[in-house]
Parts: sequence; C-alpha cells; structure tokens
Amino acid sequence: MFVDRMDVMEYCTSVKRVEFALLEAMSESLGLEKDYIDKMLYNHGQKISMNYYPICQEQDLEFTRGVRPHTDPTIITILLQDSVPGFKVLNNGKWVDVGHIPNTLVIHVGDLLQVIHYTYKVMLNTHTHIKEKKKTSR
Repeated sequence: MFVDRMDVMEYCTSVKRVEFALLEAMSESLGLEKDYIDKMLYNHGQKISMNYYPICQEQDLEFTRGVRPHTDPTIITILLQDSVPGFKVLNNGKWVDVGHIPNTLVIHVGDLLQVIHYTYKVMLNTHTHIKEKKKTSR
C-alpha cells in the first residue's frame, strides 16, 4: 500500500485542527481554561499510525485479531473508520463493537488524558479483522 506524501501531510494538518478543537472543548468541559490541556502538553508532537491488515489467509476463521487489546498512550486517539468494521472497546467486561460508519471519526481517550484529569476514563480497545476484507486504520 503506497500513500502520497502530500496526502499524508494534508491529513495530518486536518487531524491536528480537529485535535486542538477537541482539546479546547474538553478543557472547557472540565471547567478549566480553554487552553489548559494544550499548555500541559507544551509543544507536544503529533503521532500518526496507519495500520494495514491484509486479507485473512486462514479460511476456517471468521475473523482474526488485528491488534491486541490495549489502551492508547496518547491524550486522545482520532480514528478514521474505513469501509470495514472491527473496532471494539471493553465495556463492563464485554467487547462491544463501536458503531461503524465509513469515513467518520471515532474519538477516544488515551492514557495521558486520564492522568491529566481523572474525569475522562481510558477504555481497553482492539481491532478485529474480518476474513476476505483488507482493513486500514488511521
């Protein structure tokens, strides 16, 4: 899978704008100054992960685990959903599918935001991979 550098740069710039707007709104929702979280992060960088999951080669499996269960070592994670479902969160001891709407964003709390303010809780998440479909997560 090849991605054009300019497309990635444009995507990163757009995601950064969304991130700052969300962090401002989250700060205000906590009764803090609008730029509180941004100041806490002083000159934080942006980490972009793009994962590609090829078609499942094992014919007897309905789905495979694309990514092991984990929390994200971030403030927030902004996930762009593709056309293949599979993102799940652990809720009350059960894995729950996150509503899947292609080309929409799923925002979830990372470990660092929970450390900054206990009100937001991090959730264990995973990605499953449906057989016969390629999946990309960004």
